[in-house]
Amino acid sequence: MPYLAFTALVRKPGLSFPQALSGHPEKSSIDLATALSQHEDYVKALQQAGGNVEHLPSQDQLADATFVEDTAIVLEDKFLLCPMKELSRQTEVQSTATVLKTYRDCIEMDPPATLDGGDVMDTPDTIFVGLSKRTNLRAIKALSELTSKKVVPVSVTKGLHLKSAATFLGNNLLIIDPTRVDASNLQYFDWIEVSENESYSSNCLALGNTVLMPAGFPNVRDKIQSHGRETIELAMSEFEKADGSITCLSLIIPRRAALQKIPQ
Repeated sequence: MPYLAFTALVRKPGLSFPQALSGHPEKSSIDLATALSQHEDYVKALQQAGGNVEHLPSQDQLADATFVEDTAIVLEDKFLLCPMKELSRQTEVQSTATVLKTYRDCIEMDPPATLDGGDVMDTPDTIFVGLSKRTNLRAIKALSELTSKKVVPVSVTKGLHLKSAATFLGNNLLIIDPTRVDASNLQYFDWIEVSENESYSSNCLALGNTVLMPAGFPNVRDKIQSHGRETIELAMSEFEKADGSITCLSLIIPRRAALQKIPQ
């Protein structure tokens, strides 16, 4: 049996995906068939990076359900189910929880806390949380009581989530568009800084030494590779139109947690 470094929970775009919540100017041109093809390539990339991919049940009536990252956060010994602000997305959380509960305990936050997983950037010692349109200070304070790591807020000044503008690549390396967040609490990291017209590439998914990134950004790709990483470039056009990115499409469960899955 090949070594599996992590388990990735994913969900294919459903029939209502073209109606996903989005402020993108091309949202009306979302093509479901293209999105499904792009999602298949994404799954193959996860497997290529050493992952075991588990498909969550389709949710044709939930337009944004393919963005599973937003529904939960992996903590040291449990999952935190996210109290999502958008009413149309709240049903997604319990759908994901049904599967997560086969791995380990799930906990919830009380309102008025609101939190999207896309605002949570986990690093070895600190969890950075975007203070954004979807995540409030109440949730950030509550999270700090649920983990032994330091929890640090980062104001999101432009865009949907913290990880729309900054993602952690490991080894103290951050890829970031500093024009979209208050980066004062991120100065400790080494930066791969992207320009405004490359901003979409600031959302990448680091899986060991492999980095999944959106296609079409050769300058950013070369910078990532210069740090000794391998890259897999993926077409993301339909998910970009839906205000989604590379990390949004999966919930990554580290191997140590995946091994704890409760036998069925």
